[in-house]
Amino acid sequence: MKAATMSKGISSKSMVIGVSFLLLSALLTSASQVYYANQVQGVHPFLFTGVSFFITAFLFNVIAFKQRRLSTVSVKSSMSDVVRLNGSSILAFMGFYYALKFIEPAIVSSLEMGVGPFFAIIVTAMITKEKIRATRMQWAITVGTFAASLLLMLTALFGFSGVQVTSATNFVYGIISSVLCGLGAVLCTIYSKKLSNAGWTSSSILAHRFYGIIVISFLMTYTILPSYLMENIDWILLVTIFGVTIPMFLVQKGIQYCEPFIVMMSICFIPVFTFAFQLFDPRIEWSTLSFIGILTLFILGVASIFSESN
Repeated sequence: MKAATMSKGISSKSMVIGVSFLLLSALLTSASQVYYANQVQGVHPFLFTGVSFFITAFLFNVIAFKQRRLSTVSVKSSMSDVVRLNGSSILAFMGFYYALKFIEPAIVSSLEMGVGPFFAIIVTAMITKEKIRATRMQWAITVGTFAASLLLMLTALFGFSGVQVTSATNFVYGIISSVLCGLGAVLCTIYSKKLSNAGWTSSSILAHRFYGIIVISFLMTYTILPSYLMENIDWILLVTIFGVTIPMFLVQKGIQYCEPFIVMMSICFIPVFTFAFQLFDPRIEWSTLSFIGILTLFILGVASIFSESN
């Protein structure tokens, strides 16, 4: 009995640590999203991803090299999961940054959040080849987040969001990218968790998960990259460090301590923080419907965290 109580206490403490990492990551990510969306309205969306994730991968490769004695695993031993993690990262990050060019930042985050819990339940069951294991509360939260995300999508479509839709085609591209981003985020969580359980350090995982993003981004932008880089290196470095590198490290640490469902529900805080930050962006106007949808997601996210902790 005493051992069980102690085990439960350690588990609760671990989840608190993990959630703290995830919330701090959400705060930094939200601020960087709004700033990024403002900076790239007139340029190719993948100019930033190529440079930013190249720098991020380089930094974590340096850290992983210095910490190589702490890890007893090799890349070859988990090559299939590393490849899948790279593919998942392409969906998650390139889909996300592409969507930011066409849709209000808070709504992009919200759509990712809305499909995330559903994918987390279904995809986890498919990969583990087990029956779907979800409580009634998890299903209720999943349906609620999807409904709130649908409200936000309709809000944007009919012109009631903070950013007016100027092209129906671009709007569709943005919606599809946001959904793929949600799927990619779930897959990233699952494969990162597998590598972590196999003995990989956070730095090692982050060092090897962005190769696909870097290659595709450079292939799509190499002709215009040099001139763009020279003119924008200052803010690219700023967003890379505080909007990509540090948040990614914090998320990776959070994945170590939390289950995939909690990791995905922690994303609900990003739209709330993003909505607050984007009020300082002159491009974006106040939208009551967007606020209602985002607040609903926030409440559901908090409910999910308390539900899982109990």
